[in-house]
Amino acid sequence: MPKQYFFQAGTFQDLSYAELVSVFEIYGLNKDVIHKFTDDIFLIKSKEISEDLLMNIFNRLGGFIRLGYVIDNLDTFLEKFTEQESRVVFGLSVLGRRDRGDIAFLKKLGNELERGFKEYNISSRFLFPRGKDLELNAAQIVNNAVLKKGFELCILRNQEEEIYSSTLLVQDIEGYIKRDTQRPHSDIDMGVLPPKLARIMINLCSLKEGTIWDPFCGSGTVPMESALLGYNFLASDIDENAIYYTEENVKWLNEQGDLGNIVYEAFRLDVSEPDRAVIKKLKNTNISGIVCEPYMGPAQKNVISEEKADGLLNDVKSLYKNLFEMLDEEIGVRGVKMVLIIPSYKTYSGWKTFGIRKIVSNRWEVLNSYYSPSRDLKWSRKNSIITRNIFILHRT
Repeated sequence: MPKQYFFQAGTFQDLSYAELVSVFEIYGLNKDVIHKFTDDIFLIKSKEISEDLLMNIFNRLGGFIRLGYVIDNLDTFLEKFTEQESRVVFGLSVLGRRDRGDIAFLKKLGNELERGFKEYNISSRFLFPRGKDLELNAAQIVNNAVLKKGFELCILRNQEEEIYSSTLLVQDIEGYIKRDTQRPHSDIDMGVLPPKLARIMINLCSLKEGTIWDPFCGSGTVPMESALLGYNFLASDIDENAIYYTEENVKWLNEQGDLGNIVYEAFRLDVSEPDRAVIKKLKNTNISGIVCEPYMGPAQKNVISEEKADGLLNDVKSLYKNLFEMLDEEIGVRGVKMVLIIPSYKTYSGWKTFGIRKIVSNRWEVLNSYYSPSRDLKWSRKNSIITRNIFILHRT
């Protein structure tokens, strides 16, 4: 059995690495077995970690594209496909450092492998990356059943070495798209947290089990991803529509497949004027983790003024101050982990945001530096006016 595996991170490598470390923690694995090969490729070197466990870990991650294993001997690897009765479909990708001649190299390699299979009277075809890309995307791999009918051969490369590897799993892109675009209710004006990011944030809590609370649930992205990961959840919001949307979206999710024995509740909560009965309920609930993104204002399509950014940031700050006052003084959440988002807004004078200590006391420890060499964990879409800054907190 292979002793080395690789995880390929998505666009936000620092955030993905923090997620991987957090999930390893859930399974009692030491982060020291994770070795950085390139900015987005992490090698796992351990004789004790099984392939099945790594596959389970990959399937719960939101920030990773591929899981694969390092090939010890390429000839031995290819030999097992020479006994295949059906047509072999294989793909070729270069991950990591790229060279000018890689496109020609992949074409040549693909043709050589096809000729090799032909010598064994085996029909084959190979998939080639599109355009200027040097790696297949998940849709190409899934739609052509590459991992069922053959293999994806990946060349991992950094400044010092080149490694041949084979893909085991790719990210469930279709599932994320479905939950993002096909759920019954989604309020663009309210702001929609991407399902991948919601999953990453939940994983950053490093919880084996328990109850996740989202105080600003919106249309229910965090509750939905929490349920899929096997957690019970609480969902609250000031907007009655948000509560209805969350409940309907979770019902829809359950209809897509069994969520198991998930216990959940959605209810209205105004963090500035919390209802006493709600406070009592929260105080008597064993909350394991808190994951949230506050309302950050209407969607912004253009760069905004500093004054407008200041107004939006003050609103976010006010929401958080009310929430933390409630957490610290009324509910009591010692020992709980919390993962939250503080926005940055793009203004004519540059980006504007505020620091985490503007809203939390020293009773909350900031853990970003433990989970990632970069304390600066971010998520943003291309050409976006808003960048999401993610913070991992622990209530001491």
